[in-house]
Amino acid sequence: MLLLAAVLTGLTACSKYKTYAQQLEEMEDNIEAFMLAHDYVEVSTKPTAVPWTDSEGRRLFYKTSSGLYLHVADTGYSAGHVKKGQVVYVRYTEMSVKGDSITYSNMKGASAPIEISYGTVNTGLSSNYYWGDCQAWHEPLQYVGDYGHVMVIAPTDLGMPVYNQSQAELLAHYYELRYTFQR
Repeated sequence: MLLLAAVLTGLTACSKYKTYAQQLEEMEDNIEAFMLAHDYVEVSTKPTAVPWTDSEGRRLFYKTSSGLYLHVADTGYSAGHVKKGQVVYVRYTEMSVKGDSITYSNMKGASAPIEISYGTVNTGLSSNYYWGDCQAWHEPLQYVGDYGHVMVIAPTDLGMPVYNQSQAELLAHYYELRYTFQR
């Protein structure tokens, strides 16, 4: 009888946790709901006119082959000509796609920008990289240059390492990014 109770308790406890497939589906639903709530439009072809908007002024988000949703607001200078190893300073605003509250921003100069080296995603444990460097910040540099301005929606696997390491849920994030190249 005790064995049966232990097995039933174990099965009940396991059912509280979502499978990876369920978490992935929930994350995709959250991205879709976030885009709908902000009147963003997903497109499968990269827009040509900057900023990337449709005839109604809605922001177009191009879904890249990696799964990143990208909107280019301003290409800046020398768009798409960044070289591997180029030091780039990133100012950003971050929010979870599950809500509208900003989780962090260094846009207004409240703190120093994050320094990245283009083409080398550093996911070490120092605070700069743990909280900043991620593929979602490098990929847009293929489309913009110095002083470029983009918005991205990054699925968990493309976002900051701190969110990749959570076992509780897959959580996508929205980032507004501004790039400045080191001279």
